[in-house]
Amino acid sequence: MSDFTFLGQTLPRLTLLIGGALVVEGLGFYLGTGMTSMTSLIPAFFGIPLIAMSVMATRQPEKSHFWMHIAVVFGLLTFLGGLMGVKGLVTNDLSASTVAQLLMLVMGGVYTFACIRSFRHARMAREAAAAES
Repeated sequence: MSDFTFLGQTLPRLTLLIGGALVVEGLGFYLGTGMTSMTSLIPAFFGIPLIAMSVMATRQPEKSHFWMHIAVVFGLLTFLGGLMGVKGLVTNDLSASTVAQLLMLVMGGVYTFACIRSFRHARMAREAAAAES
């Protein structure tokens, strides 16, 4: 079986891209919108560990599964943290914080979905290899 890709990216590369996007989002809302509260940096606080897990998975390919399992926890937490934006959407509060939370919801959701697909792909590859031997 071939290596898993999602949107043309390997999972460690996708992790790096999502983590980087979260850091840019956090810094962008902190510096660019006048949201000077430390809470505007929350996306960056989720992005930094994702970047670290991506780097570790790339540097230690034999432990890639370990680092990606940690990364999916941060992806899921990003998704869950973004759920707060749904309340703002329902109450028609389209402030910068609501937009930031909705971005976290989308990025965390897509990333978690990609991780689940990757884990299923790995399991099917192991089962196929076991069936051949």
